[in-house]
Amino acid sequence: CDEAKPTCSYCLKRQVVCIQPKSQFDVAWRDQNAVASNAIQRRMKASDKTAREKEGIVDIQPSRDSSVPLVLPQDFNHYAVSFFFNSYIMLPSGASGHRGFLEYLYPVWMQSNPDSPLRPATTAVALTLLEAWSFLDPNSPQSMARPYYAQGVSALRKRLQSTQDIDDDDIMATLMLHMYDGVTSFCKGSPHEGLHIKGSKALIESRRRRPFKDDNSRKILLAARSLFVGKALTEKETVPTDMLDWTTTSNEVARSPAFDLDDIQVEVANLYASISDIMADSATDDAIALHTFATANELDQRLVAWSKTMPEESTPIYIEDAELIPKTVRDAGCYQDRCSIHQSVFTAHMFNGYCCSRIKLQQVILACLDRLDDPFYDRTRATARDKVQELADAICASIPYFLGDRVGVKRIDDKSVQYPHLGSHPVPPEHYEPAAAYAGIFLTQRLVELLPPGVPMRPGQRQWILGQIQRVRRVYLANPRD
Repeated sequence: CDEAKPTCSYCLKRQVVCIQPKSQFDVAWRDQNAVASNAIQRRMKASDKTAREKEGIVDIQPSRDSSVPLVLPQDFNHYAVSFFFNSYIMLPSGASGHRGFLEYLYPVWMQSNPDSPLRPATTAVALTLLEAWSFLDPNSPQSMARPYYAQGVSALRKRLQSTQDIDDDDIMATLMLHMYDGVTSFCKGSPHEGLHIKGSKALIESRRRRPFKDDNSRKILLAARSLFVGKALTEKETVPTDMLDWTTTSNEVARSPAFDLDDIQVEVANLYASISDIMADSATDDAIALHTFATANELDQRLVAWSKTMPEESTPIYIEDAELIPKTVRDAGCYQDRCSIHQSVFTAHMFNGYCCSRIKLQQVILACLDRLDDPFYDRTRATARDKVQELADAICASIPYFLGDRVGVKRIDDKSVQYPHLGSHPVPPEHYEPAAAYAGIFLTQRLVELLPPGVPMRPGQRQWILGQIQRVRRVYLANPRD
């Protein structure tokens, strides 16, 4: 490997994506001082050449083969894909962390054919992210990603109209198109409709007519299920009953904390979606409310039991010592001078998802107790409110770990960002880029779930969370929602 950029000669010869260990973002963030200096040097050389010609001095240039170009043309699309894999995929996630379906993208990408819909779908996501980090609007009509998005949709439609079997790359293509919609919606500040995730469900149902043969295929199935469960929890929807069979299809997959959490969250989503109808129905009797109350308690106990199975290194460590939290971090946003440190941004996101599920269960419990309207349950009601406050505080405590002291736009691999740390241990070098890459979407997904008035919190906390959401939008140049 000659370590050439944006692709080394070895990968160029093999025609594969070059995964380089060093930052791939330097081309997009060129030092403007260096650019200006080079321009001045070129003008000085040109003036010197003119003066030498006037004095009759002739420069003898060495001859070279005209068939060899001085500089190889740069494939910007290839560079964007390389940036995407380096900054979003080839990252340490921790023993218990999980990137969802992105965990399995690279092997499927490498094995896909050039005409696979996964190729343009992934390129569309890569270009969108690179444009966003380059201060360009991914929703602009001039976006370089849009044609690839259209190509991905067209190639997927063509594949579905053919007699070919649905394969992993087809399912992964729909998930990448879903991700494209998610990134552009985030940048625009609009809700993510999730149209492609519905299409992936139809593809999976078609694919299930023949067995998912290998372990990677089964993991993609469970990762897709995780997206559906997350959407159901956020939008207060039930999980389709046929999706419950997906776990049976993937029984042979080695269990992980993320997959085990999804199993419980399927039941949480269905209970949370049903509570509105139960409580709104005046005919609901106390027996139904008591049964729902008991179910919510049982699910909450299962979630607590799940959290205790996590390896010790994957559980959050809370810091309240001001000396371990840089002042710039506290000034940017550190609720009650308390923050948490995690094994990775992925374990932090999973833990925040666990907290949000438990908050939803406490809301169900409180709704049932309001229906029963019995002073006997006053202590239980107070306990549920205290749990919500504790869980909301835990989510708020993760904000410094994700954002550090970022309050405005910086490059993705900026090592000058300050983060909380443990004692004499510095911030791990591998934390900077994943935190910048994922903090925007990860935090937005969780913080908005704390905003509904049905989530009891101490006075002023909801306004503080709104301020942090605005901070996220400033950091990522995301337009505000209406």
